[in-house]
Amino acid sequence: MATDKYLTASQKAVDCLVKTGICRPDFRKEHTDAAFYFKSVTSLLLAGKHKEANNVLDHIRDTCMKDGDFISPGVEVGQKSANGAYNEFWAYANGWIAMGAMRLQRFDVAYPAYRYIQEKFFHPALGGATVKPYSKTEPNIVEVLSTAHLGMVFMTFGDLDKALKCGETLKLFTKLNKEGDPNTFYLRMDDKEKLVTDFPAEAAAICAVKATEPNQLYFFVGYPIAFLAKLYAATGNESFRDCAEDILDFCMRCDKSIYSFNFSHKVGWGAACLAAAVSNRDKKEKYIQVATKIADYLVSLQSDRGSFLDSGPEMDNLDQTAEISVWLREIATELDRA
Repeated sequence: MATDKYLTASQKAVDCLVKTGICRPDFRKEHTDAAFYFKSVTSLLLAGKHKEANNVLDHIRDTCMKDGDFISPGVEVGQKSANGAYNEFWAYANGWIAMGAMRLQRFDVAYPAYRYIQEKFFHPALGGATVKPYSKTEPNIVEVLSTAHLGMVFMTFGDLDKALKCGETLKLFTKLNKEGDPNTFYLRMDDKEKLVTDFPAEAAAICAVKATEPNQLYFFVGYPIAFLAKLYAATGNESFRDCAEDILDFCMRCDKSIYSFNFSHKVGWGAACLAAAVSNRDKKEKYIQVATKIADYLVSLQSDRGSFLDSGPEMDNLDQTAEISVWLREIATELDRA
């Protein structure tokens, strides 16, 4: 399978990150927000740039880390970053840092980060991840992306019991969504295992994915596919693979923009993971096609210097350059196994 172009694009993106200066003191003096850096640890590591990955992780530890949490210097109290998404999904950046540190065997960062996430954001009754820190007295909201992300953190740190609970929560999300509107995947659930279907219009993008509308935030449903496929690999429990297939089936019913939108990257990764996980030839080919269509589109977005989203703010550009470099490499790896 012709996956070399994905690896080439990934490497070009990593080279761009280094040339931009994320390892240089002069760049860091002007760019203090954690969103410039936290995905780059994994991006650099996977590209074989271990020295640079450690350098960036040292910077994050020295400027952002406090009691296992990570907060950009100079932001207002109660915020993590100038990127509002990372304030809403507080544990997301933490999970990237924890897993990157673990893969680097940087236990000075990995274990404090892990302890903070699992103590603050794991819902002990539902088994998924809360958007805000878990409360014993106030209502909690469990969310799909956060649950898949925390589940992957648990597997990375060898806590399979908690990863299984995250998988069961995603199965519940999928079951409840299948019982309702077939063209909507609701992303949030309350303490009583009831999907959150009533929300302000301005919050719709982070509360549901609509199959009939274009340019949805498809990564919300892409990450669970990848996590569940990996959980199946870890356990042999076919119900997790079946759930991943159900979610990907929903994605394949979505508007055609899912194949030409930069926020579909995790769907491409999930489809590639699932292609490697199934033995049925027809399904495998179908999932390969989904992954390659999305990956090909992502490659087409790359600028001459190697970055992605050059038309946007520099923070978003570098953030997505690091992330897309990771998913292109992961997609290539999974497709080579499919």
